[in-house]
Amino acid sequence: MAVVHSEVDFYISQLLTGHGCFRAYQYRFKLDNTAECPGCQTVEETKEQVKNSIRFAAERSELERVCGGRITPENVVSYMLLSEQHRNAVKRFTTVVLKGLRWKERAKRRD
Repeated sequence: MAVVHSEVDFYISQLLTGHGCFRAYQYRFKLDNTAECPGCQTVEETKEQVKNSIRFAAERSELERVCGGRITPENVVSYMLLSEQHRNAVKRFTTVVLKGLRWKERAKRRD
């Protein structure tokens, strides 16, 4: 099996590190009044939780369809390295989800 390499972009680096528009991260720096996921309302919104949140079920379902398995924090990088198709699926998921989180965070700051 050939290993596929790619640069890590802005959104993938946020997903891998947990830095960015995740509510738990924003709350830690007093940029949000709660760390809870607005969809689940019982757990903190973190990089791990985003992969399980009901808010992103459609996006996650498409990612898991392409990858052929459940995506977890422990295996997302392994999937990215399998093929260009897998890497692009992870990139699409990450970009859509984190752009959405970022848009909501900016809208909240404007209000």
